Amino acid sequence: MDQLPTQITQAISLALNPSPQVPQEQRHQAYEFLQQVKHAARDTWQPCWKLFLDGRDEGVLGGNRLGPEERMFAVQVVAEATHQDPPSAVLKNAIVHLAALVFVHAYPTVSPTFLSSFLSLIRSYPSSLPLPSTSSSVPPLNPQSTDLLLRLLHEISLEISDAHLRLNKAPQRLTKDTELRDAVRERDAAAIAGAVWEIIAEALEGVDAEEGADDAAKVGLRGKTAREVAEMAVRVAGDYVSWIDINLMVTPQTISLLLRALNLPHAHCLAIRSATADALIETVSKGMPASDKLKLFEVLDVATVLGALSEVGREGGRVQASDEEELLREKLAKLLNGVGTELCKIVDETATPPEAKVTASSHLTPLLPLLLRFLSDPRDDTSLSLSPFATALLSLYKKEKRRAGAGNNMPDPTMTPEKHAFLTALLKATVEKMRYKEDVEWEVSLEGEEDEEMLLFAEMRKNLRVIGDGIAWIDPTLYADAVRTIVGETLDLYEASGGTGAGLSWQRIEMALAMLYGFDYTLLGQAISAQGPGAFVQVPITETQRAKRESDYRIPYTQFPLSQLGELMLRACRAKVVNYPHAAVSLQFFEVAVRYHEFFKLCPEYISEILPSFLDEHGLHQPDEAVQARVFYLFSRFIHQAKGIVQAQVSGDLDLLVINAELPSLEPPTEAILTKSAGTPSFFDSQLYLFETVGTLISILNQIPEQQVVLLNAVLDPLLKDLQANVRPAASSAEDFNSVLKAHHLIMAVGNVAKGFPDLSARQPTVQGPWVDVFRQATEGILASAKVMAGFVVIRDAARFAFNRIVATTGQAVLPLIPTLIDCLIGQITFPELAELLSFLGLLVAKYKTHFLEILDTLLLPVFNRVFHFLQLPVAGTDDTLQHSHLRRAYFNFILTIAGANLQEVFYSEKNKAHLQSILQSITHYIATDSLAADQRYGFGVLNKLIQIWVEPYSPSGNATTPAPSPVPGFEQFLYQNVVKLCFEVPMRADFDYSDAQSFQVIGEIANLLKLLVQKRGAEFVEFMTTQFFPSIQCPPEASQAFMTALQEAPDGKQLKKFLGDWLRTSRGGAQ
Repeated sequence: MDQLPTQITQAISLALNPSPQVPQEQRHQAYEFLQQVKHAARDTWQPCWKLFLDGRDEGVLGGNRLGPEERMFAVQVVAEATHQDPPSAVLKNAIVHLAALVFVHAYPTVSPTFLSSFLSLIRSYPSSLPLPSTSSSVPPLNPQSTDLLLRLLHEISLEISDAHLRLNKAPQRLTKDTELRDAVRERDAAAIAGAVWEIIAEALEGVDAEEGADDAAKVGLRGKTAREVAEMAVRVAGDYVSWIDINLMVTPQTISLLLRALNLPHAHCLAIRSATADALIETVSKGMPASDKLKLFEVLDVATVLGALSEVGREGGRVQASDEEELLREKLAKLLNGVGTELCKIVDETATPPEAKVTASSHLTPLLPLLLRFLSDPRDDTSLSLSPFATALLSLYKKEKRRAGAGNNMPDPTMTPEKHAFLTALLKATVEKMRYKEDVEWEVSLEGEEDEEMLLFAEMRKNLRVIGDGIAWIDPTLYADAVRTIVGETLDLYEASGGTGAGLSWQRIEMALAMLYGFDYTLLGQAISAQGPGAFVQVPITETQRAKRESDYRIPYTQFPLSQLGELMLRACRAKVVNYPHAAVSLQFFEVAVRYHEFFKLCPEYISEILPSFLDEHGLHQPDEAVQARVFYLFSRFIHQAKGIVQAQVSGDLDLLVINAELPSLEPPTEAILTKSAGTPSFFDSQLYLFETVGTLISILNQIPEQQVVLLNAVLDPLLKDLQANVRPAASSAEDFNSVLKAHHLIMAVGNVAKGFPDLSARQPTVQGPWVDVFRQATEGILASAKVMAGFVVIRDAARFAFNRIVATTGQAVLPLIPTLIDCLIGQITFPELAELLSFLGLLVAKYKTHFLEILDTLLLPVFNRVFHFLQLPVAGTDDTLQHSHLRRAYFNFILTIAGANLQEVFYSEKNKAHLQSILQSITHYIATDSLAADQRYGFGVLNKLIQIWVEPYSPSGNATTPAPSPVPGFEQFLYQNVVKLCFEVPMRADFDYSDAQSFQVIGEIANLLKLLVQKRGAEFVEFMTTQFFPSIQCPPEASQAFMTALQEAPDGKQLKKFLGDWLRTSRGGAQ
């Protein structure tokens, strides 16, 4: 069957081929084959339908766009299938999709009656079907044609108005869709709306009727047929309400019909009710004037309707409902959310008339109990639906409070007893929903392995926290009291259990800690109004004012009583709740400790309480790998933030640290798999935090240098020995590749230990201490291994990273090893690596300046030669273009960094001066050749910088002041012969886009360059331009005169930029 489309196209080609070269027997066989396909339409229509759809595209079936003969045959087979059997849903959808495509191409120009023709069929029947006698002269709806019409209307709406499909359409198609929607609105919208509401009304009448038998089943809408049609019709109403005249879709009569559908009592009508809720959601979100929307809400009476329906699926205290009931509850919650947010918008908009605001507020009040009821629903999807409404409502309350001038310990006149009661209930509901369910299987997932339910809960908790934050802003006391009560009562029970937590669920303790974690988010800047240690104590206002007045004054925080947050932190630490036997509790406590690390500056005695838990089975030795990975990070942050107070407490605990670099399981060995494994996030990436933390802990032992060296050796020696054992010059077996990956991990680990030490600044390029020699020896060990394994990308990357971190920490002590490293990397280096290497060297140049000059002198030519080699490679596609661009910019940036560090003498040193012209010409070549606008901007920026430092001011002969000789003799001639010409060639090209922002920045760099030349060389440059350059490019005298006048009169390049752009654009247009 997979080959059938190809066989059909071949058969049609043979059957219709008039050439006498085609044997008659083959032509006859082709006809017979096509007839067989038609006769078996029941089985062959789907491949034919695929043939029709694929035939719209070029290159289908390995050839060109299919001709009309092939596509027409495919349609005939589909049509034949509809006659052989009652069409299936798939076949119906295929038919209406075809009809929708015809609509897009034919309506309204070719077939203006397209829609009206289908609308006229819904009450038409074949003469063979006897119609029942009725009192009405109007025949009942034809189930089949009605079903077809509704499917077609839905497909058309999807085709021309669906927001998701619109994202992937071409501009021409979007314009076409707009034209089609306008045509439908003008010609057929009223008829469509009338037909849809007729269908809904008649279908609702028949939802509970018995199905007919035989021919009677094909006449009118009854039973299951009526229910299916009703559901479809309501969905079509939801489709069209968003884009045709609202007055056709929203009237008291149509809303009455929808409410009737929403309230259908029987279980078999749940699908209709869900579809109706969707249609109402679309209706209430439709843009319309506030007065019209309020009338709609008055007719809807959502408070009464949803009040009656709020127990759907929860009757008699049920918690579990059917999937259909749960889906309906979620839709009802979304309807409430839609109405609530729209009412909040009406109240909030400044353009809303005062009386409309009052009406909207009165409509909001009865919705609040429903908001609380649905927000508290056991199903998280339902609760999550109400977040926008709750957030919008709290935003209104905030603005009311601001307008009333409340805050700063002033009473809030807008806080009525009713509002306070609602906020209390809302906070209670929010807190309850933030708590993990009793039956949840809690877990932390590694990156890329997240559990969907846990992600949903995390998203819901984030939204609920926003609601809690809003309540805290409106009523800080209410929120603070709630948090104190939740945390305090939980800790009371925990302490009463003797620190075992017996009788307390992990969900309750985790919830209390989560509330504590968010406490400062909501109240700092509100009731507490402090940062740092000040958040944990009650600082008198006089102290705060004095600290502002006297820059040297330090507030003695430890002399003041603890604040609410400080008291809660003290209680949590004192209770040792971290030792509760569930990972969710210990992990949440560690999150709190890291967040509130400033607390431990006030109460350092509790460091010794926390660190053992960080180090034991609750933390770093946690058996769950994913939890352990998170603790690695948290421990790293805690030590980094609290290192000023942790030293005396930690030095005796370092022996508890266990450092591992476990390898992930490997796929079949290749270097590509090796590179992928090294670059894929894994447990090892989390372990690197631990190595960094060890470095931090060792770095703070400066007062005990002997112990510091012993500990550093104890950490690095096993890594380096293991590295030496895993050195492999090449890899062929799985064991070899495993060793290379392990070597990568070991080198990265050494680099992260160095990362834990403080970076040196440009003002302090050297550092003393015996630990520096330890790192130097480690660097030599890495270098020895990298020399042997330089053929592996992952080793080169790891070595570059480790050197970067160790140099940042040890400074000049390791700089002499850089040339050896570069020599090791440069021979095997790849395109992307070279750009990274230039960046690495640029950082060293910027940081160490003259201390790096001798090394730079040695490295410059080998590195530049690799740049020249790679940029000479052909560009074969987009990826190559981007790679070339990235390397060009890295090269330009490196030259700028050298010049910015005032090391430009390296370009004309004894080793390099013979190659200076090649370097200069490379700059102009890379600007001129296949470069992007961003590359050109960087390149002209380099030339600007070189002009600033290498071009001396011009002095005419006979002037007493003779300019100092340029350090680069002949550089001015290079500028005149190459650079000036380039300044005009680049923007005069046909592909130079003046509307592009990057291109305009190129013009800016060129303007700066030309202005700099006229400022530096004066009359010499003016004479060159007017007597040599402009005549050489055949520029008209008036144009060149205007240019030179503007150039000399402009105060700087910035002022010249616009004129230059306009002049160049005009000149290019004249040339064309």
